[in-house]
Amino acid sequence: MEKLIIQEERKNCPGMYYYPEKNMLEVKGRSIPENPEAIFKRLDEWITDHFKTSDSLDVDFILEYINSGSSKFLYEILKKLANYINKGKKVNIRWLYEEDDEAMLELGEHYRDTAGIPLTIEMI
Repeated sequence: MEKLIIQEERKNCPGMYYYPEKNMLEVKGRSIPENPEAIFKRLDEWITDHFKTSDSLDVDFILEYINSGSSKFLYEILKKLANYINKGKKVNIRWLYEEDDEAMLELGEHYRDTAGIPLTIEMI
């Protein structure tokens, strides 16, 4: 399956991939980069460009660990996606976590409940 690489997954950086056939964005891996702003800025710009020509997007977040600096920028990405939903775009956001990963489950619940981000939380 063809994929567009927004950010290659590395040891401390999440991979960010777009699959055109599925119209799906996937963010996966560990997010503990030295400069999270640079990493998430790329994703932010890609999302903006995507919605210039599309009315929908499916997004999967599959993170095994995220530090507080990355969490701040991820929150901004989630708010941006929620704003597109409020503007009538069709955006489905899934937060996928490993069965024994309480921290990632709680973070997903925090984004959903506290911040009001409409995301589906699923165990993988």
